[in-house]
Amino acid sequence: MTDPKDQWIARLVKDKSFIDIGGLWGTLNEKVTLAIQNGASSATMADIAPLDHQLWKDFDNHSRAKGVTNYSRVNLDVTAPYPERTIEPKDIVHCSGIIYHVPDAFGMLANLRRVTNEYLILTSMVVPSRISNEAGELVLHHDTIHYVPTLREEIRKVVAAHFDARNVKIDAINRPLSEPWLWSDGKPNFGPWWWIWSPDFLRSLLQTAGFDVEEECWSWSDMSYSFLAKRRDISGA
Repeated sequence: MTDPKDQWIARLVKDKSFIDIGGLWGTLNEKVTLAIQNGASSATMADIAPLDHQLWKDFDNHSRAKGVTNYSRVNLDVTAPYPERTIEPKDIVHCSGIIYHVPDAFGMLANLRRVTNEYLILTSMVVPSRISNEAGELVLHHDTIHYVPTLREEIRKVVAAHFDARNVKIDAINRPLSEPWLWSDGKPNFGPWWWIWSPDFLRSLLQTAGFDVEEECWSWSDMSYSFLAKRRDISGA
C-alpha cells in the first residue's frame, strides 16, 4: 500500500463510518472497498450519477470482484444546499477529482464540512506554484487563483505547455472547450476545469472553510495533490 491516501484511510477508518463522494468515475480511484477491507463500521458511495446509471452497475461489479458487497449507495450533488439532509455525516470523508470542476469551490468545501465528523481526504488537480517553460513563467502564490473561463492568453499558453509536456488534455486550456460553461437551464457544467490553482492556494481554502491540514502530498506526479484535513470546531468563532 504505497498511496499515502490509502495509508491515511487504513490508519483512520477502523470502526468509523466512511463515505466516498464522487468516486464512481471509472471505479479507478474508489475507496469504499478499501475502507471496508480495513474495518470501517459502514461505507457509502455517493455520486451525482442517477442510481440507474451504468456507472453504478460497473461499481457493483468492481466491488463484487473484490469480495465487497456491504456498502450503501446514495445519489448526491455535493454542491447542492444542505447535503446532510441527503446523507448522515460520516467520520471519514473521501472526495477526489471534483472540486476543480466546481465554480463555487468554497461552497463545496463548506458542504463537505457539513457531512464530515472528523477527517476529510481531498484530492484535486493542481499546478505547481512555479511553472517555467518555453511559453513563459507563471507564479502562483497562496492567494493566487486563475479563473479558466476568462483566462488570459499568456497564462493559458504557459499552463497549456505544462500539460502538453505531460500528455494531459484539458478543455479551454490545451484543447477547445467541447461543452458550454452553463447548460440551457442556467446550471453550471461540472465537466470542464473552472480553476487553475496550486497546492498552496487549496491549503488556504481548506483552512478558511474550517479544516486543519494535518498531512499532504503529491498524488499524481506534479499534477494532483492530496490533503488529510481535520474538521475544526468553529462554534463561537
